[in-house]
Amino acid sequence: MIEKSKIISLKARQKVLSSLEGIHKAIIFGEEDDLKNIREYTYGDNVKRINWIITAKERKPYVVEREELKSQNIIIVLLLDQEMLFKNKLDKLSEIFAILGHSALYHKDKLHTYIFTDKMEKYFPHKNYPQHITDILDFIYSLDIKDKKINTENIYRFLNRHKRSLIILIGDFVYPINILNIASKHKLAAICVRDKDEENPSKYTGFQLKSFDNKRKIPLLVWPMVRVYKKNLEKLDENLRHQIVLKRIPFQKIFTDEDPFIKLKLMFR
Repeated sequence: MIEKSKIISLKARQKVLSSLEGIHKAIIFGEEDDLKNIREYTYGDNVKRINWIITAKERKPYVVEREELKSQNIIIVLLLDQEMLFKNKLDKLSEIFAILGHSALYHKDKLHTYIFTDKMEKYFPHKNYPQHITDILDFIYSLDIKDKKINTENIYRFLNRHKRSLIILIGDFVYPINILNIASKHKLAAICVRDKDEENPSKYTGFQLKSFDNKRKIPLLVWPMVRVYKKNLEKLDENLRHQIVLKRIPFQKIFTDEDPFIKLKLMFR
């Protein structure tokens, strides 16, 4: 799995660097500008930068100059449950993390990473070198997540220890989660990783499923079971969608057969 980590990290870094060298913008997180100073308007200045309040007081036009912030605090939260073992979901989550991680490091943002299962498995503080992304991927693939289920209470407790940051949640969200608790303190974005067959497993009806450990007996999959499963998943998705709309949280669903880079650029442009 160490070789897989290196390959995913290298490919992700190559995509980020290629984007920066090309005509397209790289992935940029959140708000990049901050107030620098206010000065009198001169010919050629952008009229959109005129501060009309100060202009009215001084009776001559003033413009606001802005500069890019050097860095911001980014916390990527990886939510790993046993459903991540379905097909190549874990690989897709790792690819998404690697792209975001290398983008953050390139822009000199402070990147912190949490990995959660039913507990907080590991916290990686910021380190400003590309190998750090590979090290995190190595840890992800070293975990045994069979029979693991997300404990959301742990997430809230650890994230509330940090100052206001951009939190990026990455998981499959096939469990109840209240992201409003996080959004009340932090800027928040969420990325859902799914396989299309996971959302509509109808083609598997009539098959005998196996448990991860090959010990538990699972009933033959029949259509009524699929219907109940889809209904429950739709309820979870609707609850998540309600929270996203309520707080205007940036959100993307990325399927395992998709290139995540394009969707991530749209999400963080």
